[in-house]
Amino acid sequence: MEVNQVLNQSTDNHDEINQMVAALIEKNHDSHNLTSHGRAIAERRLLEGILRKTLKELSDIQFSIDQAAIVAITDHRGIIQYVNDKVYEISQYSREELIGKTHRLLNSGYHSHEFFRDLWSTIRSGQVWRGEIKNRAKDGSYYWVNTTIVPFLNDLGQPYQYLAIRFDITERKRVEEALQESQERNHSLLNAIPDLMLRLNSRGVFLDYYPDKDDENAPEASEVLGKTLEEIFPEDLAVWTRHYLKLTLKTGKVQAGEYSTFINDRLYHYEARYVKSGTDEVLAIVRDITERKEGEIALQQSEKRERERALQLEKTLKELQNTQAQLVQAEKMSSLGHMVAGIAHEINNPISFIYGNILHTNNYIRDLLNLLQLYQKNYQEPVSEITDFAEECEAYFLIEDLPKIVDSMNIGANRIKELVLSLRNFSRLDESEMKKVDIHSGIDSTLLILQHRLKTTAKQTETTVVKEYGDLPNVECYASQLNQVFMNIIANAIDVLEEQEIPGIITIKTEIHHYSEKGVDRDCVKISIYDNGRGIPDSVQKRIFDPFFTTKPVGKGTGLGLSISHQIIVEKHQGELKCKSNPNGGTLFEILIPVKANSR
Repeated sequence: MEVNQVLNQSTDNHDEINQMVAALIEKNHDSHNLTSHGRAIAERRLLEGILRKTLKELSDIQFSIDQAAIVAITDHRGIIQYVNDKVYEISQYSREELIGKTHRLLNSGYHSHEFFRDLWSTIRSGQVWRGEIKNRAKDGSYYWVNTTIVPFLNDLGQPYQYLAIRFDITERKRVEEALQESQERNHSLLNAIPDLMLRLNSRGVFLDYYPDKDDENAPEASEVLGKTLEEIFPEDLAVWTRHYLKLTLKTGKVQAGEYSTFINDRLYHYEARYVKSGTDEVLAIVRDITERKEGEIALQQSEKRERERALQLEKTLKELQNTQAQLVQAEKMSSLGHMVAGIAHEINNPISFIYGNILHTNNYIRDLLNLLQLYQKNYQEPVSEITDFAEECEAYFLIEDLPKIVDSMNIGANRIKELVLSLRNFSRLDESEMKKVDIHSGIDSTLLILQHRLKTTAKQTETTVVKEYGDLPNVECYASQLNQVFMNIIANAIDVLEEQEIPGIITIKTEIHHYSEKGVDRDCVKISIYDNGRGIPDSVQKRIFDPFFTTKPVGKGTGLGLSISHQIIVEKHQGELKCKSNPNGGTLFEILIPVKANSR
């Protein structure tokens, strides 16, 4: 409240004063007996009280203003006549240094002559001037004041003095200047960023727009500001942008997305990042990533070609490894087959001679024994020479034991004949084509060849073979190759069982397996070979059919046996070879081959 307003409220209302005087007289005196002199004294006392109250209020108001503002009074020429103590705190000039001076003493040189000309023009016309002024303190520092200058007018309406009330706004101005500098730096930074940048409100209206510096066809900011997304962007891009605008405002988190669009028949790729920059505003930075995307696509295509090439090389390498394994194993089995066949042939000739003549020999011996018995019967008293020789050679024992020896020789010859037949069955060099064979015969031939490894030795206990043969038809297969599979699996089982202390057991089970495939019934032969060995870990089971993979020491295994066996069963016979093992003990190999070669 200004000082004039306070005085007007306190003194001009005559009616109110009269009412107060009348109320005071009525309360304390008899109005009929009061003289005019007494009435004047009462009015004077009342006015003095009101004046004291008004002066107290003015003093309080002045104190309050002095605590918060800088107060100065000048005459009509601008010469300072009064300043309060607050002026020293900010200007560092004392009251004595300012009285009689003009405000030019505080001029910072920041404002132009036009600024002060407009100020004086306003207050000289009797109008209040308001504004912000930058002054210089005594120590040379600068400060800002928010200034209100009120002209006091005389009866002619001309200013005779001016009241200036100033508030220190230096800190605010520093903040504003810092903010302005920050905005200028940000503006420079925005101009330095080559990407498209835009600021949108929640309604999708452009608040700021900084085009891509490399885009010669980009619209000017004046063409975009104040318009909506749909007015600037294509429909699909506008919908896409609104989606991320809403998502950013809803979550308050940075959102990023990529989009593509055709421009002049070329596909361009862009990456947009959305950041919440106000209560309902979002800043978007859009970067052209076409070159990067094209490079990524080219790299992906190159990587795809390299992967395909690597897969082809891997396939070729695997084929070469398989071929090598087949050649090595074929050469190995061919050598073994030739050796077995040669041994069988060489043994077969003399054993055939022996086996063919042993029957006649048996007959001859029996005839001679019968003849001796006739001599004993008809010549019961032989000469002493015959009696002595009969006792010396134990004739009675020879007569009794010789037929037994001949019978044993006959059994041995039959055994050798069976062994030769088994060796020939195993090698089957004359059976390179697929033929119908007895599976059990091949298994038995394999077991006969491995018989010496099943017997008890100083280092191992005897391994028992349990046969659970089913009623099988002859199977159309490559017999020698199938025998090779039996040999590899059974020999591996024996290798494992030789290393354990408990007696080994190999169980071989055969059966017919019926199954239906695509509505067609099929018949297969299932051969299960199980041992009670230590089992195979899962990590080894995954690679057990890989070429050249072996867990045996160097020199004791090539890693080809099971790989070749898998190829023989799966590729040659269109069957299945599976390994099932319990790491705690026991391994089962299941062989499944069709009864007829064309049945699968």
